[in-house]
Amino acid sequence: MSKITSRHLLPAAVALAFVLTGCTSTPDVSVATLTQHNWSLVDATDADGHADTALRGGNQAPIQLSFQADRLGVTNSCNGMGGNYQLKNDQLEIGDLMQTMMACESELMARESAIKSRLQQPLRVKYDQQSSRLTLTNDAGVMVFQPAPR
Repeated sequence: MSKITSRHLLPAAVALAFVLTGCTSTPDVSVATLTQHNWSLVDATDADGHADTALRGGNQAPIQLSFQADRLGVTNSCNGMGGNYQLKNDQLEIGDLMQTMMACESELMARESAIKSRLQQPLRVKYDQQSSRLTLTNDAGVMVFQPAPR
């Protein structure tokens, strides 16, 4: 191969690599993104795209997630819950959630069961910088959170 041909092919190959990389989604969620806010649930749909009334129904304060470096806290369900988590690329995996064991009204018990079930399955995480929305998705459905006051 001549020097001229290789001189032109190398920049073209590098440019193609940048184009192909740009076509794939790269995770822009980091632990720093998760820990910078408490996250308040603003929307939840089930696997069929219907509103998940167990997570969002009633006149209760919305579910909130609070992340520390390796711990997650969940409030505004029946009991407070917490556990470890790992963020790898765009995958969030939450370990066993520990919780207090108070009895509550049935609506809050259903909410607790629903959020715990959702969080115990691996989640795909997306963060939209423009809207400051955090989206957690798995086979059970989609949950959308926005920053909440601390």
